[in-house]
Amino acid sequence: MTAAALTTLMPLPTIIMLIVIGVAYVGFSIFAQRKVGNPKKMRELQQRMNALSKELNALIKQNAPKEEISKKQSELMPLMSENMKTSIKPMLVILPVFFLLYYLILPTAFNPIAHDYMPFLFSMKLNYLGVFFACVFILGIGTSIVIMIYDKKMAKKEKQALAAAEQSVEAAEAFEARKS
Repeated sequence: MTAAALTTLMPLPTIIMLIVIGVAYVGFSIFAQRKVGNPKKMRELQQRMNALSKELNALIKQNAPKEEISKKQSELMPLMSENMKTSIKPMLVILPVFFLLYYLILPTAFNPIAHDYMPFLFSMKLNYLGVFFACVFILGIGTSIVIMIYDKKMAKKEKQALAAAEQSVEAAEAFEARKS
């Protein structure tokens, strides 16, 4: 390839189309993660795993008998396995779509401009696959951060609602006890 071919710029409509495809893929992957992955179930599993881990660490620090420690570990292992299965399920949908786009659809649609480049950070030049990947990577990280913050807020609200429900049950029980 000559220097003239390396300085050829990708047409703006092509860049826009690649960004639109990247945004659509990120939207699809978020949708798939939320529908297939069940975030509420993941939060519940994480809370149970954290509670069991704290109990297990406390037992280890107290030099508890090995039988008791192994019992706690045997309670924790199925939860860890279920957590792993739940977190991998969305990837079984998302990755094939990514590979289909990256290796089949984009090369078929954008092959005529495969040698055109778009200037990127630090004088890096990206072809159509690089533009798509950069778009998906940057949007993916950004949306992951936003979703993580949202999930933490939802977990906090669920915890507060659960605590309020427990308090109302305790108050109702105390009222019944005073009444009788």
